[in-house]
Parts: sequence; C-alpha cells; structure tokens
Amino acid sequence: MTPFKLSLCLLGLLLAGCASEPLRRIDALNASPAPLQASLSAAQRSLDAAPSCCASLQQLPFTRIGADFSGEVLIDQNSPAFEFDSGKSFLRAFQLPADSKSFEIRLYSQAGDTVLAPNAMLLDSQYRVTRLLGPDDFVYAPAAGLKSDSLDARLRVDRLYKDNPGNEHYLVLYSSSKQMSGQTVIEHPAKAYARALGNQPPNIPDPVVKHAPVGVLKMVLIEDQVAGQTANTYVPPYSIGQTMGNTVPSVPAPAVLPETQAYYRQGIDAALLSQDLSRALRLADEAERVGDASAKAYLLERIQIK
Repeated sequence: MTPFKLSLCLLGLLLAGCASEPLRRIDALNASPAPLQASLSAAQRSLDAAPSCCASLQQLPFTRIGADFSGEVLIDQNSPAFEFDSGKSFLRAFQLPADSKSFEIRLYSQAGDTVLAPNAMLLDSQYRVTRLLGPDDFVYAPAAGLKSDSLDARLRVDRLYKDNPGNEHYLVLYSSSKQMSGQTVIEHPAKAYARALGNQPPNIPDPVVKHAPVGVLKMVLIEDQVAGQTANTYVPPYSIGQTMGNTVPSVPAPAVLPETQAYYRQGIDAALLSQDLSRALRLADEAERVGDASAKAYLLERIQIK
C-alpha cells in the first residue's frame, strides 16, 4: 500500500468512513502482507509446465496448523500444482486443528498489480469434499487503515462434537481456470480520500487488476471463547452444494438431540438478554448447521416478543 493510500485510509478509519462495521474496523488495525509482485505471463507458463503433485486429494501435502494461526499463505511457482475439476492450479493445503473449540477462518487475498482469486475447499476426515467457496464467497474489500485492497472470505468450522468423522479436517486454497481468466476492479485511492473527507468522489476510472495463478493471502484462525458441548453419538449432516464443477453428495440430516436444541435456545436467549444480536444470529446459524431447522424461527420470535 502506498503512503498516500495508507494515510487516506487511516483518516477514513478515524472518521468511520473507510470502515463502517466492527469487522472492518478490526481488519483496518491489522497490517496486510505485501502483495506478490510476479509476471502474469511467467506465472501462467510455470503453471502450464508444472506436473500434478498428486493422484488424489488425499495425497496433497497438508501442513498442520493450530487454532491460533495467523500468517501469510504464499501460493507461487514453487507451490505444488494439482488438476482439480475446475482446472490445474497451484495450491496450499492445511490440516485444521481437531481438538480445538469451534473457530472462524478469515482469508484475505492481497491485490497488487495482480491478485489471486481464491477458491477454498474443505474436506472431512475421509477427504470427502464438504464445502466449496468460490467467487461469490471471496468479496472485494477496499483498503482501510493498515489493510490493503483484498478479496476476503470468512467461514466457521464446527467443533461442537470433536470426535465425529464428518467434521471438517482439511482446507485447500487454490484457484480455477475460470477465475484465473478474470479481473477485479478496485477503488481508486482518490475516491477513498474524497469519501473520507465527506466530499463527492471524483469521476475517474477505477484500476483493473487481472487475476493470476499466484498470490499471497493472509489467513487468521479465531477460536471461540466458550467451549461447546460434546456428544459421541451425533454425526453432523454432510454438506450439500454444487459449485465450480464439483458435485457434493448429500445424506439426510439426523434429528437434532433435545439437549442440543435446548443448548442453543439458552444461548440465543442469553445473547439477546445482553443485546448481542450478532452472537444470537451466529448461534442460530450454528444450530441450523447441526440439524435444528427451527432455530432461526425461534430467534425471530424472540426478537418480535422484545
């Protein structure tokens, strides 16, 4: 990020112009890694020439990370390549913490002269695909404070029942052939500066950044502060989805246990009592993922009562 853009976004942060919501304000106070400066044509030639590292997802070189991981993830010409259903791509693969509480993963793909438009694949303990995150999940976020322009995504990994094989154990970061041929329009620094001052942004074109097979991401894991329940007999439902040319099979979701439903109801009530609506929404989402289809209706009813 240039000194000019850093200054204007710090100004915007102070005026609540660059970051109008709590997450953006938190992000703005954390420095971003420098974007990868690499020739787009050279990176594409390297990818075309790179052999596939493995015959299956199970053979990918997974790196174990902890629940407190925060760092840079470099995907470059020295990274392993794999022939995904969506095309060949360089990748980084991670073994997620298994014995932690539930946690959130935040991903920021840094934009410079080029940007890696990421896809994220999550696998269970049997290396079956559970979730695929793609273009609709990685959203452009303009520079704010110490945070540079990036394509951002957030996801939660459930550890309510730690010993179930259906839990998500692996994360693979890569791109697709379609994504590599695209581009992202980023906000011109002069527009951000004008908006921070409360002025009308100038009518000038925004820069266009082409997508590349290589890039650098910032990845942060944030573990829940309160441990969840444990139950050895409950197996979470297999995720359902059809994205990026991959078909994800589904199995019927088991009936939610009464004690699990009661746990989430109590948590939602407590969050609403403390006026923490974001936590109440998160609990309703998590309850729905573990089979409680009526959790959001319960939350809405409690809000209406209040």
